[in-house]
Parts: sequence; structure tokens; C-alpha cells
Amino acid sequence: MKEHISILGLGWLGLPLALKLQKNGYSINGSTTALDKLKSLSKYSFLTDRIKIESDKIIGDWESFIYETSTLIINFPPKRIDNIETIHPLQIEQIIKHTPKSTKVIFVSSTSVYQNNNKLINEAEDCVPEKASGRALLKAEQLLQQHFGSNVTILRLAGLIGPQRHPGRFLTNKKQLKNPNVPVNLIHQKDAIGLIEAILEQNCFGEIINGCADMHPERKTYYENAAIKLNLPAPTFQTTTATTKEKFKIVDNSKSKSLLNFTYQFSNPEWIFTKEHLPEIKIIGAGPGSKNLLTLKAFEAIQNAEIILHDNLVSDEILDINTQAERIYVGRKFGDKNDQETRQNNINTLMKNHCEQGDKVVRLKSGDPYVYGRAAEEVRFLKKHKLPFTVVPGISAALAAANICNIPITERNHSNAMLICTAHTADYSFEQLNGIAHMLKAGNTISIYMGLKSLHRIVPKLLEVCQDDTIPVNAISSVSRKQQAMVTGNLGNIEEKITEANLQMPVVFIIGATPI
Repeated sequence: MKEHISILGLGWLGLPLALKLQKNGYSINGSTTALDKLKSLSKYSFLTDRIKIESDKIIGDWESFIYETSTLIINFPPKRIDNIETIHPLQIEQIIKHTPKSTKVIFVSSTSVYQNNNKLINEAEDCVPEKASGRALLKAEQLLQQHFGSNVTILRLAGLIGPQRHPGRFLTNKKQLKNPNVPVNLIHQKDAIGLIEAILEQNCFGEIINGCADMHPERKTYYENAAIKLNLPAPTFQTTTATTKEKFKIVDNSKSKSLLNFTYQFSNPEWIFTKEHLPEIKIIGAGPGSKNLLTLKAFEAIQNAEIILHDNLVSDEILDINTQAERIYVGRKFGDKNDQETRQNNINTLMKNHCEQGDKVVRLKSGDPYVYGRAAEEVRFLKKHKLPFTVVPGISAALAAANICNIPITERNHSNAMLICTAHTADYSFEQLNGIAHMLKAGNTISIYMGLKSLHRIVPKLLEVCQDDTIPVNAISSVSRKQQAMVTGNLGNIEEKITEANLQMPVVFIIGATPI
């Protein structure tokens, strides 16, 4: 285990930073000011405290928060309130008052401390901030440097973009904006996190470092293109004239690259629009219901998701792995009369739109995506639109039921094959159902999904072909969940037994094998 890191502020930047550092072997604890957020953060394996920094006190157990901390990451921006120039430095003074000078500190600041001087600007510049928030940050930087000295590194970040902060939304539909031709200074979330990682890994303290992309697109073109990518109204800018004086700065990031040997993943902020740099959509099989049956890859993807498009049979315990993501129900229940093509088109559109906004999208299906999960339609759509994706397998209900209930679906000298089929064949294809019956007669095991309401059609056909009412039938309800129930019988009595047991959907049938 690497050193212990405390992150003050688990927000848009702090939370993914905490998860990334923990994945890299650091011991982490973090903080939030809100009690409701504290509850949602409790699912993560690192400790989270409620810490609120006031101008005259710290609410929460600060001593416990920084106990055994080798590096404190201060990551809370000045609020947009009156007197912030006074309040924010007082908040920093509270941290200083209660934190040993020997603690290493990374202070997440902003390039707003620099003035618009219409030229390239680096860390050696004498700062003259033009806004109250910039003046508050500059004073905070100075206080931290006075107390921690060479143990503090100031990281001045440009405008933040990334998941849930797509630049297409920043200026949408705004009118008569000034400075259309000035360069913009932006940094992607991944690069902001990468810089903090580099500072920690290289023990780079006692420095001031700018964090900004290499390229500086023209403001008007950049934000118009950003809005267009999201099909949003583009901002409009004032027309410049020969006498118009546009104010700007170009943030120099050369120190971050040379000192930390750092390469920006989004060296051009326009890459956020390109398909090559979009987050990968995860099409995930959630298995039959128990979160313990998820693959590690599926669990991690759900945990890190920002948008979860989920089906009807995905269990609450799996959805509760991530309580912060936006959940969008796109499932179908028994008896739904909605047009399936319309429903699927809506799912496809949701995946595309959220991915193009930079959101981490998980399409969550019960069982396995390619076993009655409509993954084929979704994958074809994503390939057509050249969107990045991966499919994560899940344990299909029949396989889970067989193992949980000790039903040998294949066994030497008994059965060398199992057929997975859907009861819908009973309604739509007599020839297919006839073929299934002949496979059962030949000694193979068959598993039928979604068959509870069609059993009165299926059983007579199986009996007609097999001429054997003693063939074993197992009906398993809510496989792997707390309410799991199983009814065993044979072709001759299974319908009566299921009625007596009042078995509830979803039910999977395994026919032709006897439980051990």
C-alpha cells in the first residue's frame, strides 16, 4: 500500500480522483459537506467524512480526517457569494490552523489568478486577478505557501471539461457574447487527475504548476461546434470591429510537461468532440440478480457509471452499487403493449446522446446481453454510428439456476447438450416448438425462458412428441435472489404444482434433468 491521501472535496473532480488513486494503490479518505452525499459515498471502500470549512471553524472531526495523512489535497473552489475575497482565505486559515506544517499539500487552484494581458502567461507571472474568485484563490495560495513552504504545490487548472461538463452546454443559446476570436484555456478531467497523480508519484512539492491543454481553439468556433455536436442552440457573438479590443490570455503549460514529464491525453480540447476520444459504452450482463454473480469488470463499470440504462429485471442490489449515477428505466414488463421498435430506438438514442456528451454510459441487462438481451440490435447501431463500446458477459439465468440448484444440465451417459429457448416460440412458430420437443425426446436438456404464461401450450406439445409424462421439469423463480423458489415435478404434473405453489415471474424452466 502506498501513502495515505486525504482529499478535501469529493466533487466532480475529487471523486474520480479518489477512485483512480485508490486503484493505483494509495490509501484514501475523502470528505463532503452534505449529509445526503455522505450516504451515497458510503458504498465506496475508502472512508468518507463530513467536513465543512467555515470562516471561523471546521465542522467535523478534522483531526480524524487528516490522521496519518501524508498528502492533503485541497479541492474546493471559492463559492460565488458576496465577500468571497474575505471568506475563502479565512477558510484556508482554518485548515492551516489545524494542520501540521509537515503535511504535504496539493492545492487545486485556477488560472483565474492570471490577468488578461493578451499574451502567453506562465507560472512566473506577477498575478493581478480580475475577478473576486481569482483574488480569493491568489490570497489562499499565498497563505498556504507561508505555512507549508516547500511542502505545498499549487496546481492552477484551466477551465474544466469532461464527463457531465461538456463545453456544448456552457454557452448554449446565449446571445451577444464578447470576445469571439480569443483563444480558450481548457483542461480535461482526465488530464487534471493525471497531473495530480504525477505530482504524487514524483514527490513534486514546493512548485506552482499550470494545468492546461496544449491547443487554444478560437472561442467562437469552439463553442459553436460544441453546441452543434449536442444538437443544442449555438451561442451568438458580437461582431468585432477594427476598434474592438478583445481581452485574453494564453496559459502556458510547458512547465507541467517538462517538470513532470507529462503528456496530455486531451492536448487539443476539440478532441472531446471526436468519436476516438468518447468514453466507451459498456453493455453489461447483470446476471440473474445477485450482485455476487457479477463479473469484476461488470461491477467496476457499474460503480464508475454516470448514466445507467437498465432493464426491468435488474435487481435493486445491483443498481445500488452506484447510487450517484442517473438511472433511466428502459425495460419491458410482461403485458407491456408499447411498440418494441420504438422502445429500442429510444434506447439507442439515449446511448448515443449521452456518450457524445462525454458521459460514462452503462447499458445494464439481466442475464447475458446476447441471451434474449437485444444486444445485437444495440451493437449494430453503435457500430453504424462508430461509437466505442464493449460487451461484458453475464451469467444467464438457466446456467445460474443449474448451478445453484444442482441440476446437471449435461452429464455423461445422460445428456450431452442443452438447448436454451424462449417460450415465445410456442406462440409464433409451431415448427420450432416441434423441433425443441424432438431434442428433449432424444435425451437432451432444454431450458425455457419466459415460459410461465405459455406453459399450457408448451407441455402438451412436449408430451405429444415425447410420449413420456415422467420427464423431469424444474421451475426456478427469481434465480439467485432472496425470494428464489423452485418447484420440481414432471411433464405430467408440473402445471398443477406450479399453480399450487403460486410461483411468481421471472421463471426459468430446466426440463430433462433431475436435481442431485
